Amino acid sequence: MKRLLVSFALSLFATAAFAQAADRDVLVTLDGTVYTVETKTPTADGNTDAAPRLVLTIQNGSNISRVNVPDSELSFGGALAYDSDSKTLFVLWIYMPNAMSSELLLASYRDGNWAPAVSVDDQGYTNRYNLRLGITRRVSQLQKDGSYADVPALVLHAVWWEESGHGQDARYAALLIEKGAVSSIETHSLEEFVASGSDAYNAVDPSFNTEILRHPAIVSSPMQSAVDVVFGDTKTNTIHGVTLHPIADTRVHIPVGIGGGGPGGGGKPMSLAAPPSFSSNWKGPISVIERGDRLAFANAGDTSLNYITYANGTWSDVKSIAIDNKLSAEAALAALDKMVSTQ
Repeated sequence: MKRLLVSFALSLFATAAFAQAADRDVLVTLDGTVYTVETKTPTADGNTDAAPRLVLTIQNGSNISRVNVPDSELSFGGALAYDSDSKTLFVLWIYMPNAMSSELLLASYRDGNWAPAVSVDDQGYTNRYNLRLGITRRVSQLQKDGSYADVPALVLHAVWWEESGHGQDARYAALLIEKGAVSSIETHSLEEFVASGSDAYNAVDPSFNTEILRHPAIVSSPMQSAVDVVFGDTKTNTIHGVTLHPIADTRVHIPVGIGGGGPGGGGKPMSLAAPPSFSSNWKGPISVIERGDRLAFANAGDTSLNYITYANGTWSDVKSIAIDNKLSAEAALAALDKMVSTQ
């Protein structure tokens, strides 16, 4: 695992990480175009009963335009990914028609036109939160001699937290994109990729706040052949890290096993006990930074960036960096990232 990449431009990783604090996501392309998706409630003509929907803002230099995301009424949690080869923007969001259920929807935007939204995951009496999206452009393909070699293939990787009558856990979906459209979808519980023997229960204080475990994160998305994911398990109070590497034999899929890497991949799976005394009442998104055996979890409040780190086998106490009009939350997160990377 290498870097936090909520968008795909390193210079804006902190902005993207904190953008969802206001239920929005931000992405910048290599040509300098900035895309922002966020939930808005129409108030025109005094209509305060209008349903919230997603709005996409496109900024290129001083030119700014806004368009509604189609079929996004009663939706929130939009996440963005961009394919520079086809110049296509992908928007994934959570549609929540009532308090008892939700659905993941995906639409693409290219040359000023939207493709119809498609359902990614829809199960009754299930709620989803804390959505993140990544992208890779290669998969390992089975060769005639039994070996694997990387070949071009566009895959979107989504992670989120899910709650239902069956319990709660971190979830994952791989979406193969062909000719600009979704051709196959594969979903898993992220726990399926955890090494056997990593399910021991970790004792925590009575005041432990499990919210820190409910924010799965794509901590590295190199836009090549694999993504690295960090996620929590509230049943065992454990934090896991896995590498997910798509392969293609009869179909494109993620092999279930240690690390989830499969042939030619695998990475270094990680499982560690959650900070047992964590009790802070963090609100909104929790960002994750990972550097090998170092971790940082961060949350932005009104006046401070609050964070906790893991290094040398030990969790720190919760610490804070004051934020104001001179030091933004984004700048504070960038400083935290540098600290984790160099110390």
